[in-house]
Amino acid sequence: MSTSATSGVELPDRELLRKFDVPAPRYTSYPTADRFKNDFKPEDYEQALQARGASKKPAGLSLYCHIPFCSDVCFYCGCNKVVTRDHERSAEYMKVLLEEADLVKSKLTGSGELEQLHWGGGTPTFLTNDEILFLMSELRARFPFAPGSEISIEVDPRTCPEDKVKALRESGFNRMSIGVQDFNPDVQKAVNRIQPFEMTRDLMSQARDNGFHSINMDLIYGLPKQTRESFAQTIDRVIELSPDRIALYHYAHLPNHFKPQRRILPADLPGTEEKVHIMFDYRGKSAHHVRLDPAPHRKRLPVHRHGSLCQGNR
Repeated sequence: MSTSATSGVELPDRELLRKFDVPAPRYTSYPTADRFKNDFKPEDYEQALQARGASKKPAGLSLYCHIPFCSDVCFYCGCNKVVTRDHERSAEYMKVLLEEADLVKSKLTGSGELEQLHWGGGTPTFLTNDEILFLMSELRARFPFAPGSEISIEVDPRTCPEDKVKALRESGFNRMSIGVQDFNPDVQKAVNRIQPFEMTRDLMSQARDNGFHSINMDLIYGLPKQTRESFAQTIDRVIELSPDRIALYHYAHLPNHFKPQRRILPADLPGTEEKVHIMFDYRGKSAHHVRLDPAPHRKRLPVHRHGSLCQGNR
């Protein structure tokens, strides 16, 4: 089934498309959720940490910190989150998080230098500037950064004014992943995430001015009220902003598992073929027009290859 409407891509027949249009484990996470087993006990984790130093070529050390708090809920979200505006809860959580870091450090052998650190959520930028600076300082005291380390954070433009961008950079972050999902106002309203284009544009400009050398942008296809035409307009606006990397996720509608998704009407979701068209339109547009930022504070030059395109299921 190949038409001009599919950008020349040979598509499977409709029955096959519908057969495989089903939820699956998120392969953006590793291991995927169905690989986690109850028979992996704390002592197994301790043994793995203690065995690291005995390896002839120990793997580089990476650390992920989950900050689960969100001020508001996005209806599409299936992440582990706590919706609150009470920062007493985040203060208590940071205390426990650092206790966990101490436990890991006490068992870890080999180099304790981090090659990668990532804060995800939830909404890491839920934290105040002081909380960000404190938590990063405490983590760094336990796990120093290796030269050239990648220190990244997921950012919600709605909770990241310019002073917070500066605090993030001051604390050591050098990479940023910005949640966008879709620029269309109708889609944003349907998922309870009102985020004007100008807000994202200003955040990216501030990040570059403050020395962030890599900016990723998260997008989701398959959201309510989304159409092929509307998402093409979103991609045009993304190209205008020229992120270094785009991560495109497929929306998995699982209202029986994730309560906020019950606020999304199934009738508002695009059909299987529409989603396939959206995906291939994205690949055709972004693969040739996304530009790279060669270095901070240098003129950004257009290139004919994308920086990095990532596709997943969310």
